[in-house]
Amino acid sequence: MKQILIATHGKMASGIRYTAELIVGKMPNITTIDAYVNPDDNIVEQFNDFFSRHEGERIIAFTDMMGGSVNQKLMEFAKKDNVTLITGTNLPVLLSVMLAKDDVTDEEIKGYIEESRNELKLAYEKPKEANDKSEKENASGEANKNDNQMETISYENSNAKIAALRVDDRLIHGQVAMTWTKHLKVNGIVVANDEAANDNTQKMALKMAVPAGIKVLIKPVDRAIQVLNDPRASKMRILVLTRNVKDALTVRKQIGEIEFLNIGNVGRFDGVDVSEKQLLSPTIMLTDDEVKYLRELAEIDPKTCMQQVPNDEKKLIKDVIGTLK
Repeated sequence: MKQILIATHGKMASGIRYTAELIVGKMPNITTIDAYVNPDDNIVEQFNDFFSRHEGERIIAFTDMMGGSVNQKLMEFAKKDNVTLITGTNLPVLLSVMLAKDDVTDEEIKGYIEESRNELKLAYEKPKEANDKSEKENASGEANKNDNQMETISYENSNAKIAALRVDDRLIHGQVAMTWTKHLKVNGIVVANDEAANDNTQKMALKMAVPAGIKVLIKPVDRAIQVLNDPRASKMRILVLTRNVKDALTVRKQIGEIEFLNIGNVGRFDGVDVSEKQLLSPTIMLTDDEVKYLRELAEIDPKTCMQQVPNDEKKLIKDVIGTLK
């Protein structure tokens, strides 16, 4: 098993570990050292203790700054053949290493570093003043209107094959972008959600969360189903995301084959009081209608499961559905 050491000035080390484990789940092979938090901290002794306990194991160490004293003190240990030292670290590269195989090579890590650089960007660049703002807004509104009014087509005998369908009330976020896309080896994401498809700000935010190299489409549910039934879609590995169980059921009824059907996070942000819901887990909260849709989904596809991140235990919905009213 590879060992990961995160050592930084202050409490960045424990903080970034906490954030990373929220996304990928708890991992036992991570050690954090928050340097200089207490005046009597001796980080050299802490480093010596860590490396003596893991002598000969594959070790990947992360620090915050190239010129910082923490990184300088780790440079001597980095000379060992079994140690790789990464400085100027960020969350995407840490997640990539956490999810990598135990014998990950330095060349592979260099690739993760290059990919993680693409995650550093200006989140929202103010648009330049349009020459005719009202005309552009009217044109955009008309396009959205036309997209929503497309003819609904039934695909009851669909031959489409999709890699995965996940119910996630945040749609594209850290768990999806950094964990599920890698675990499922997808090269495309289709968001099937009417609200997001008609909100340019939501679309922009969701697209920015997509990892480099993965194509994304954000469409109303009916339009997404048409896209997924295009023969070209079956040649890709696509992850479909819906915000609720009802939309997932609508998609599932009109797609021929879905390898992995997953209920991840649902019902936390819909405005319905928790006391009026049934809880399957801390992140799955269902209204009575959603329970009805979930039962039907499990009947159509018995392999439908509950799983927030790949490291979590997979529970089949058909095995837990009996606990619901």
